[in-house]
Amino acid sequence: MGARWKKIMRLAAFSLVLGVGDYGLAAQVRNDDALPDSILDYRVARFDLSDSTLIEGLSKLSAEPIAGLHLGIEEILQKKPSDSRDQSVRFSLHLENKTVRDIIDTLCQFDNRYTWSSDASSVNIYPREIVGSSSYFLNRELEQITLKDIPDPYQALTPLAKLLPGEQIGYMSGGGDPSYASPWSAELNHLTVRQLMNRISEHMGPRGGWILSGAEDQRFFFFFKLGFH
Repeated sequence: MGARWKKIMRLAAFSLVLGVGDYGLAAQVRNDDALPDSILDYRVARFDLSDSTLIEGLSKLSAEPIAGLHLGIEEILQKKPSDSRDQSVRFSLHLENKTVRDIIDTLCQFDNRYTWSSDASSVNIYPREIVGSSSYFLNRELEQITLKDIPDPYQALTPLAKLLPGEQIGYMSGGGDPSYASPWSAELNHLTVRQLMNRISEHMGPRGGWILSGAEDQRFFFFFKLGFH
């Protein structure tokens, strides 16, 4: 994998790759018009949560059979891998006949540490504190990345790590087969790491999505085709 790779660690289904780089920030701008109205304005008959977190709410939303809704979720990262996931903000709600936009707005109102924006066919939910942060990994800008016959989203992380050899990039597999219908090749230009994750998850199918979780120095991606739990 090259001399710049510092180590590869595998623990059960978890794979972690370490590497180093420096790319500029591309600002994340909220743009509701980027998604078709049929997606953000899709109405959910009933959406109930009881003593739940924002992430649990997004899990419930991901299970709705809404073709064309792609979620990209960035959890607030733990300071250390040994820290427990912060689930201190919990709430209950009962919504009827609300749009996808209404539901995501409501979730971010109940846990205002998070905000959201849309990009092409994806809805991104992420911590407010990272907006405008040039040091935040997913805000990094890629001038160009070439994907060659990749069978699934995880394989896109190898060329990404080569472009950003100073960034720690890991993944956790499980919860279903994320493979593409056929190997995918593409050349993508002038996009952020976040947008790259959107593109490679959108290619999985009509409900493909992704999550960034873990700790600041041991984070990992997880991709899903039909919701997550």
